[in-house]
Amino acid sequence: MIIDGLEINDWSRTVIQEVRSGGVDVVHATVGVWEDLAGAMTRIGAFRHLCRHNADIVRIVTSAEQMRDAAADGVLGVLLGFQNSTMLGDDPEMAQIFADVGIRVVQLTYNIANHLGASCFEPVDGGLTRTGHRMVAALNDASVLIDLSHVGNRTSLEAVHASAQPTAITHGNPLWFCDSPRNKPDEVLESVAARGGVVGCTLYPLFMGGAGVSRARYCAMVARLAEQIGPEHVAIGTDAVLGWREDSLGWMRSGRWDRPVDPSAVPAFPPWPEWFRGPRDFGSLAEGLDEAGFSGTERDAILGGNWLRLFETVFG
Repeated sequence: MIIDGLEINDWSRTVIQEVRSGGVDVVHATVGVWEDLAGAMTRIGAFRHLCRHNADIVRIVTSAEQMRDAAADGVLGVLLGFQNSTMLGDDPEMAQIFADVGIRVVQLTYNIANHLGASCFEPVDGGLTRTGHRMVAALNDASVLIDLSHVGNRTSLEAVHASAQPTAITHGNPLWFCDSPRNKPDEVLESVAARGGVVGCTLYPLFMGGAGVSRARYCAMVARLAEQIGPEHVAIGTDAVLGWREDSLGWMRSGRWDRPVDPSAVPAFPPWPEWFRGPRDFGSLAEGLDEAGFSGTERDAILGGNWLRLFETVFG
């Protein structure tokens, strides 16, 4: 089973078919970033509508058992998640309410700090707030996986230790591989792994050094990370961005709070490497992992098995 730890696509039947063309069985799909409660429910409703009208190729899944069933039936299983917690407000009860409508992954912060803690881009990280501690407990109780991908380092470390369940970095790389605030230092990587979590190595060009990074170099990074934290804690989260208009990246990065004044300053999506242009190229990635020296068992765990084990643990 191939599981992609995160994609933030503008979903359509065409996008679903492209993801499936790479052999992907399950994907964690972002259905909320900057939305408030009403906006998040609208996004969930839209995705449910898409699945209902394309039931021959896609379905929402909320458990490891449902993931296996979807793979056996030859349809894409989609695990819904938020890349922010603002839609939960300050009410821990919202963790269970969103879980009841299919949300199984929640990232504590996105690109700016919120009432739970700091983002990775803040100049000062004050750590997990009192509300953050309470929300972590509520997410644990609701069997929702806590995602630390865009979260500040101090906030991440405190969340790892506050959580009764393993946590994840669904899409990020080691800081030693690519020097970006979005990537993670050793202490965060090792803490996530030490408490049973999983790190999903991303292929988003800005966090791996650009489109010129070779497959051999990327897969060597995955191999070194596996040596550092254990191969059972390493997976893939591509951060694919299929189907969007070219001018959508500005909103994805900043929402309403930091819109560029000059329209010519609107950022464009970066080019992807030729050997991995998106989920359709998981076969190429598998070949690269083989060449990097992974056994077949280790390769399959990195491509999906480790995510499946984590989901079984957290979702129950």
